[in-house]
Amino acid sequence: MSKEPPETKGCETPSIYKCAYPAPYPEVRVAGPNPKYAQLLLEDYAGMVSEMTAVTQYSYHHFVLEDENREAADLLSCIALVEMHHLEILAETILLLGVDPRYRTIERNNAERYWDATFVFYGTALCDRLTADVASEWAAIANYRKHQRMIDDPYVKRILERIIIDELQHVVLFNRLIDKYCQPHIP
Repeated sequence: MSKEPPETKGCETPSIYKCAYPAPYPEVRVAGPNPKYAQLLLEDYAGMVSEMTAVTQYSYHHFVLEDENREAADLLSCIALVEMHHLEILAETILLLGVDPRYRTIERNNAERYWDATFVFYGTALCDRLTADVASEWAAIANYRKHQRMIDDPYVKRILERIIIDELQHVVLFNRLIDKYCQPHIP
């Protein structure tokens, strides 16, 4: 597993947009197998607020915004690539913790809930999509922080912290577009 952010050469965003925070990722490792920790990470991996949802939502927003706003579409594509990298990191971590990283969560009663495309906010316009994307990033950060407090594995905590740093970067990037395209203009 590479410690560097995924390539974003295909993104045609201005150079001010760095989709991943420019810092290396920690090595994917765990202190030892722990299905309980893996179960928590499955929520970040493929729950309602998850990397799987982010990849799908941002990809969809990219597709539908390509003709309307190339800058937003390119940024969404670029951020989706970073979210795919997070998905890969989480899958590897979940495997090391001893659980199959299927796209599902495991409820308290051990019932599996598989990822569902209804988790995606589809939206109807640029600004409602970008606003939902920022809200999704904040919700993901809150989940990661909660899971950091619940997990007593220093390696997993470091992985989650590095992912949070990227999510905070995404909030900044989305907010720049919101400020540019979604604020009321007063003459």
